[in-house]
Amino acid sequence: MLLLFLQKDGHALPSKRHQIEGGNLTLTSLHETDRGIYECFATNEAATVTAETELMIENLTPRPPYNLTANSTETSITVRWQPGYLRPNLEYTVWYRLTDAPEWRTMRILQKNVMEATIQHLLPGREYEFMVLSQDKHGDGMFSKQIRFSTQPSKVIVEDESAVAGERENHNHPQQPQQQHQQQQESTADRNIKAPPAPPPPQANSLSEPWNLSAINNQQGWLLHWEHPVDGLDLLRHYTVRWWKEPEHHLVGTVETFDNYYQLRHLKEGATFKIQILALSMDGEQIPSSILMIQVPSHRKTRILLIGSSVGVAFLLCALIAFLYVKRSCLFHLFSGGINDVNGGDGAACSTSIDDGDDSEHSHDIEKINNT
Repeated sequence: MLLLFLQKDGHALPSKRHQIEGGNLTLTSLHETDRGIYECFATNEAATVTAETELMIENLTPRPPYNLTANSTETSITVRWQPGYLRPNLEYTVWYRLTDAPEWRTMRILQKNVMEATIQHLLPGREYEFMVLSQDKHGDGMFSKQIRFSTQPSKVIVEDESAVAGERENHNHPQQPQQQHQQQQESTADRNIKAPPAPPPPQANSLSEPWNLSAINNQQGWLLHWEHPVDGLDLLRHYTVRWWKEPEHHLVGTVETFDNYYQLRHLKEGATFKIQILALSMDGEQIPSSILMIQVPSHRKTRILLIGSSVGVAFLLCALIAFLYVKRSCLFHLFSGGINDVNGGDGAACSTSIDDGDDSEHSHDIEKINNT
């Protein structure tokens, strides 16, 4: 009989790392590329029999995601990808930057096994570069291939360019004053209805402050979120988050991040905190955001009420169990006492009859003696 082992995808067995003995295939010094389906062919003069088995290699970092796609709006880009292979508890981090920016920013996907992410608050009409990193309990995997995608241009800019082109056309082809005035009114009305408010004009070589700082209470604590600076975003190095306990104005913590969000944890209950975000530029300049005050509610009363309710319920249960036990004991003694009374009456009757029998026999013996 002839035995033949092959990988189902057509690749040959790893040279110098496999051994076939007694119908068993042994692979040594496993590599990640060794995973897959293996086939065993057993051939003799009568027939050929095939068996398959799958080799899975654990404790390896995940493969990189692939097939990245994207779509965009004026200020956001949604990136989607396919996992290298399915594995439980996979996490992903999206890395992105302007194509002409030197440093990357990251956005961690908080939900597991989610294979898309939307990056908000981007600049209109700019090209961005993206790549995705997968990770699990064994560590970080490899980065996906980079893709480039642009946000859609701002409607305000497009309409302004259309207006400029129209003015040039009117200059080349003069119209009647009445017709020109009517078209200007229609154009102005359209812009007033359709055009969203334009962002402030960018300032050259200047980084503006982070804005729209907010805090959302969740199960892990307080999630801070803010908008990127409107001006000089390509000059941003990172953000610094600072928070103080008030009214003592005690600095509780400081942390640096590349993201426009941060999760605050373990804040003292019933206390007030002041929060501020600093945008640090490439030249070391710090631009502060506005101050945000949050009041952390106290759950002490809730816990006391919960503990008190639990103790009360436990006490009622104990009382109910004790009542049922006492009632059962009383019923048991009552029935056992009645049975003893019945048994006692029967015994007395028996003893009386026995005694009467003894007396009659004794009197009969006396009569015999007297007659004699």
